[in-house]
Amino acid sequence: MQNEELKGSYNLLETERRKFAQLFNAAPVGYLILTRGGYIAEINRTGEALLLGDHTVIKGKKLEAFILSDSLHEYRAFLQKIQQSTDRIQCEVRLRTKVMETKYVQLDGITVPSAAESEPKQYITITDVTNAKKAQQHLWETTERLNQTLKVSLTGTWMIKSRGKEVFLDEYSRDILEIGSSDDVNDLKSLAALVMEEDRQKLDKMLSNCDQDWEIDMELRLAKTAGRTKTILVKGKSVRPIYGQSYLAGIMTDISDRKRSLEIAEEYEKNQRRLLRKAAIEAEEKERAKISAALHDSVCQILYGIRFNLNHLNKKELAPFKLDHVNLMLDQAINELRTLSVELTPSILKDFGFKAGINDMVQQLSKVGFKVHATVDDAADKLPAETQLYCFRIIQELLNNSIKHSGTSEATVRFDIRENVFCIHVHDKGKGFQLDVEEALKQGSGLRGIKNRVSILNGNLEISNDNGTNFKICFSDTNQ
Repeated sequence: MQNEELKGSYNLLETERRKFAQLFNAAPVGYLILTRGGYIAEINRTGEALLLGDHTVIKGKKLEAFILSDSLHEYRAFLQKIQQSTDRIQCEVRLRTKVMETKYVQLDGITVPSAAESEPKQYITITDVTNAKKAQQHLWETTERLNQTLKVSLTGTWMIKSRGKEVFLDEYSRDILEIGSSDDVNDLKSLAALVMEEDRQKLDKMLSNCDQDWEIDMELRLAKTAGRTKTILVKGKSVRPIYGQSYLAGIMTDISDRKRSLEIAEEYEKNQRRLLRKAAIEAEEKERAKISAALHDSVCQILYGIRFNLNHLNKKELAPFKLDHVNLMLDQAINELRTLSVELTPSILKDFGFKAGINDMVQQLSKVGFKVHATVDDAADKLPAETQLYCFRIIQELLNNSIKHSGTSEATVRFDIRENVFCIHVHDKGKGFQLDVEEALKQGSGLRGIKNRVSILNGNLEISNDNGTNFKICFSDTNQ
């Protein structure tokens, strides 16, 4: 009976030993048992595969024989620590391989005292971490490249979580936002305080869309800058993680220099257009001056000579009929030519100033039955001659339009100055524009000419079609 019991116990023990052996060999990590000195006493199949050898070759050898020389220092320090401590110790080493590749393994060891043997043994697990190490290396290289790219491009990264309660800014973003080391910017409220008040609603809109697949692309102006406007470009998107709430993430870039370059380019193009329009109008004025001089110096002089000779003949009574009617017609022709000459080149501006020129225009219009109430500030005479001529032409064209199209016989002209800004007001109580104002500007060459002159003055033109037609042109004399 005792033999049967012993046999049963032996069979049960053998069954358990086989289970342990199968578990030991089939484990996904390598198991080693080291004796004092680091010799391999036992190793499972996974361990053999990692050390690239079979049981007969590996058993009895030192584990350090399979480790590359550049990792031996870490391994020997690891072995010394586990022999002197009962705590679990870890280290990471590189193994020798038959091909030119690197294999990283992690060693976890602990010393277990043995009751049956005098010397304790070290139980070691060996895990292949090559893929994790390569992924870590790739992540580090990618992060380093990203950091270098961000550094060179002056670009920072940001995240907004917990619906604005948490804000993360990297060092480049903090530099762009001019955030000092002592400044605490960790939520959306403190971040919004750095932005101009007019742009803060953009941040609110951005936050309201964080739960949607929303692309972020906006420009923000900083509130605190050293004497200049600083503009940053913010790009990003909403991120939906597998677990947890959505959050916003992206990059920011300082585009102040780019904005200033664009503004300078736009201003340059604007000035070029102004110069072209100015050159065209100056050429027009020169042609007007030539025609005016030709009429005054040739045609008018001839007509004056004809009238003188006719008067001389009339006094000698050589003509068989009265010449009064001819004289009247000649006077009318001379007056019309004189008026045309004045309209082409108003010399009164050069001789007596802008105010006198407007008053003379008012008198000329009153002769044809159109009444103008004009008020002109004396400061208008101090404007440059070129500016006076532009303003004179603008008022002249507006009054001619009123005569032709308004259906009324009365208009008001006011030229005044407030805070170094000159304003021309021309108003009539006629029928107003029959077309939309923008459409009228496109179709009317006279209005286009007015608009060009206003552009040369670097001014603003406002037109309202209420209770007649109202024109308001404002400009600053500092632009001349």
